[in-house]
Amino acid sequence: MTVLLSGFIYSRHEFSKIAGAAERVSDPELIGRLFLEEGPVFVSRLNGDFAFAIIDQKNREAWLFRDHVGIRPFAFALAGETLLFSTDFVLLSSSLCEGEGADTAYLTGQFRYIDYRTTPCRKVKKLLPGHYLHFRDGIHRVIRFWEPRKIRQDKSLTHDRMLSELKTLLRDAVRIRCDGRFTGGAHVSSGLDSSVVAVLARQECAGQDDFCGFSWSPESYPADGSGSLLAGGTESNSYGRLAYDERQLVERLCAQHGILPRFLKLDTEGFREAVSRFYINHGFFWEEAVLRQAAAEGVNLLFSGWGGDEFVSTAAPSIEADLLCECRLRLFFRRNELRRPARFLKNVVRYIVMPALCIHERGTAKSFRDDARYLRTEWQKSDRRAVRQFYFHTSRRGHHLGMLEFYHLQDRCENWFTMGYRHGVEYRYPLLDRRIIEFMMKIPSELLCATDYFRPLLREAGEGLLPDEVRLNMSKVDPVYQDQMTGFFRDAAVAFMAEAEGWRGNPDLGFIDFDRLLTDIEMYQGGVRTEDDERLFRGVVWIKAMDSFTKAYRSEQIR
Repeated sequence: MTVLLSGFIYSRHEFSKIAGAAERVSDPELIGRLFLEEGPVFVSRLNGDFAFAIIDQKNREAWLFRDHVGIRPFAFALAGETLLFSTDFVLLSSSLCEGEGADTAYLTGQFRYIDYRTTPCRKVKKLLPGHYLHFRDGIHRVIRFWEPRKIRQDKSLTHDRMLSELKTLLRDAVRIRCDGRFTGGAHVSSGLDSSVVAVLARQECAGQDDFCGFSWSPESYPADGSGSLLAGGTESNSYGRLAYDERQLVERLCAQHGILPRFLKLDTEGFREAVSRFYINHGFFWEEAVLRQAAAEGVNLLFSGWGGDEFVSTAAPSIEADLLCECRLRLFFRRNELRRPARFLKNVVRYIVMPALCIHERGTAKSFRDDARYLRTEWQKSDRRAVRQFYFHTSRRGHHLGMLEFYHLQDRCENWFTMGYRHGVEYRYPLLDRRIIEFMMKIPSELLCATDYFRPLLREAGEGLLPDEVRLNMSKVDPVYQDQMTGFFRDAAVAFMAEAEGWRGNPDLGFIDFDRLLTDIEMYQGGVRTEDDERLFRGVVWIKAMDSFTKAYRSEQIR
């Protein structure tokens, strides 16, 4: 029997009797022993980030397993009676494309909501999180082993017990992901998720002399005379909003906990080059720059707060519907006061009526149209199932399940895994520990209303851990980062516009409405400026990225 493992098992201490109490076996050997003892069902008891294959060579039988949440990517394809599999679905797709271009549905994912389980090659399928595949005699079956839909609320929970158990889970989720074989670092920002994770990771890595915190805020952002936000200052930026400089909060957080702040080193030229490497960074141009900085600092284990918004720090508007359905009227009317009828009506319509009727807010509907402007008509509509999973929830439980099934969580984890692998960096996502997800689904919504905090749990759990300026910061927007990225997109788009006519000849870009694109470019170059210029800039950049990706996909470059 052969065991091939990508990833790590964090709960190995729970299986000491099977593994042998007196000896420390490797993770693949532990997996093999558990499989021989219990069969494939053992995987449901693991806690880890993993993709592994078990191959019984004698009986020509194989099993593929993917972790509960989908932190580690895993894809497979069938070729006759042969099973092919890889943790890099783009590479596997390119190897099997036989000269065909990338699937159009996959390519349109930057312009509309798609089924993010899609791969560039229709022959290649992603093994879904919480599932395993059994293959024998050319026949395969996919079996679910994790059932989050079966998790029920724990009505015995109190607010204090909930908070105490959550703090324990958070600290343990970080602890088990630390590894003395690696040099740790973390993402840092003024946000709750990354801040809590970074501080806990720093505490667990106390024996490490230097611990770097990597921010997406730019290292240097000089004044340009347009009113844009200045480094170290607070003023109205180019959008006319009164904003703050997130870098100041990052520096306070880092100074308090002995973290070395590392701000983003990315310039206009580097951004343009990153756009042409979409097949490596999958559109996370700024994160590729972080990986380069991490590698230069010797950091090869990077903690991230990804997943917090969807679970532990959620501010799901469907909480209001839960309070009504569970007849928690006193709480409901405390949060939605009748003495303010205009606001009350707005909240009821926005948080209860519109999700129930699957109606988008005006701004959201406009963003859909803007994002799809340069798609041909037949490709402009988003995938209905994906939109419903992300936007339309009539309960917080439905919100959590939708976030698991929408696949955007796994999509980022997959892309960052392959990008990190190229730079020698492993990612860790403690807030996506399956125990935390299961715990959050057990919590009655009424317990999230004990305070008037927006996104309450991490604010409460972070007391005494985070500076109050960070813990009580209500904004998730980093104005410095946003303003610089807007400039990067603008400058890159202006440079790429000269190539736009040539993109029409790319057979893989048949979904682009080039007549509209070229008309808008001509108007812009002719001096016509509109409020929609930013939409044009982003459209040009993403189309350039797709052009570069499709050419690499058909060539040996991607392999």
